[in-house]
Amino acid sequence: MRDLRSAELALSLEASIATPAPTREELEEFFKSLAGWDYAAVMVEPAYVTSSRPILSAMGQRLATVIGHPLGALTTQAKVIQAEQALEDGADELNVALDVSAFRSGDYQRVIDDLTAVRRLADAGAIKVIYYAAALTDQESLRAAELIGEAGITFLITSSGFQGPTEGHQVEVIRARYGSALRLMAWGEIDSRPEAMAMLAAGADRVATSSTRALLGTAP
Repeated sequence: MRDLRSAELALSLEASIATPAPTREELEEFFKSLAGWDYAAVMVEPAYVTSSRPILSAMGQRLATVIGHPLGALTTQAKVIQAEQALEDGADELNVALDVSAFRSGDYQRVIDDLTAVRRLADAGAIKVIYYAAALTDQESLRAAELIGEAGITFLITSSGFQGPTEGHQVEVIRARYGSALRLMAWGEIDSRPEAMAMLAAGADRVATSSTRALLGTAP
């Protein structure tokens, strides 16, 4: 029988495949490795949403995908089209990349308008925004969270691992300012059970990882 603590931990994990540009066979093996656990969601690239939907539905898993990844440097129209397609294909959740260039340039209205356009497509609870804490100062992270909130979105993602690992401090900064008003997912090189537990202890509501077996062990 599975360890209860592992089962509880799985409910806070967003699982993804570690292999870049996976083959069909590698995706099938990834899905097999998820069997026996209930996750918060399973994340796949947009091109795999259609084929993954029936598999994950049969497993009772929510499906998440990324929009504007890795750094949000798409036009708003392109993000909207990508998001519309993902939802039509069966995605339950959209992990939308904040336009880091616009943010760092101080073009805050563009950031808000960009995210608002995507948020209008789905329930706000189905949208999470990647704000790249590893590339920002604490004050910049708090400002990013403020702009995301102005766009009507209350679920943040620290990073995607693209610009460095997520640290517990980055989670604590957001949680200290916003308390329970915002939900937060820690993402970025979280590859062990102690690391995942540390993120949850710091205040993360969810942890994204491509190392589910290392965190949970093998389900019976």
